[in-house]
Amino acid sequence: MSKNPFLGLGFESSFTSFSRVEAVPSGIDCSTLPSGRYLDLTSETTFSISAQENTPSGIYVSPDGDHMYVVGEGGDGIDQYSLSIPYSITSASFVRFKSLSSQNLILQDVFFKPDGTVMYTLDDFYDRVNVYNLSTPWNVSTAVYSTSKSLGSNNNMLNPTGMTFSADGLYMYIYSSYLRYMHRFALATAWNISSATQTSSSFPSTQITLSGASTGLAISADGTRLIITESNGDRILEYTLNTPYSISSTSFIGSLSIVNDTNFPTGCNWSSDGKYLYVVSSSPSDSVHRYETCTEGVFKVLGRPWFINNIQKTS
Repeated sequence: MSKNPFLGLGFESSFTSFSRVEAVPSGIDCSTLPSGRYLDLTSETTFSISAQENTPSGIYVSPDGDHMYVVGEGGDGIDQYSLSIPYSITSASFVRFKSLSSQNLILQDVFFKPDGTVMYTLDDFYDRVNVYNLSTPWNVSTAVYSTSKSLGSNNNMLNPTGMTFSADGLYMYIYSSYLRYMHRFALATAWNISSATQTSSSFPSTQITLSGASTGLAISADGTRLIITESNGDRILEYTLNTPYSISSTSFIGSLSIVNDTNFPTGCNWSSDGKYLYVVSSSPSDSVHRYETCTEGVFKVLGRPWFINNIQKTS
């Protein structure tokens, strides 16, 4: 797919935000941000990965912030980086590359079990999730292929480009870009995708108009917020899950353009505390971008209340 980005559309709807997660201290005062926003675009930092990957598509940062992983369509493998300052991509250094080409032809996303012993990759060519066991946690050189989970052959499952898991490993979410469908799988045993059964499909992403657009997925720790990064619109889309972890009923909060930083975002990942959002992009350069949320902004991008004459508003 050619890179033909257009300007993001900014805010698209109103919503009063809420969270069941305790706020994580941040150096950013929410009142200093534009109305309705929790994410601070001016806090953006960038790290180039062009020496390792020329078409990045997915990113994951370990819960302790010490390790970062990037997959892409070009290398058919995973790049591992060490962060000398936890969560800081400007302190990143390349550690190793692990080829995964035997099971993946078009890598789109990556996720890890929180203890670093299991790795999951999403392959667009075979429409499946592959699982690897790591004998040394977080060291991808020790990854050994274990099993795969076919996502099926229905049209609404074709071209999977985004993958994430619930914090407890009981749900797996897949975004399929061909018909722009979201899918949820329930895992009878946490983190064991062999026990996964599809429980629901929905179409929360009607704001994405281009079939086949590269996307990333990230869900909040409490299962009440979902974001999608969209390559065609150069923006972050945010939704509420009206029932935690359920995609059967979603509400669109709005979108936030990040075109000034990237015009082809393809993947995303929240830090474990919801303070930082990581976005991987292949244009104008192959790079990782990190954004910080304000004090009350755990796992949130938009929907912050604001006031006029002491009357609460939303944007």
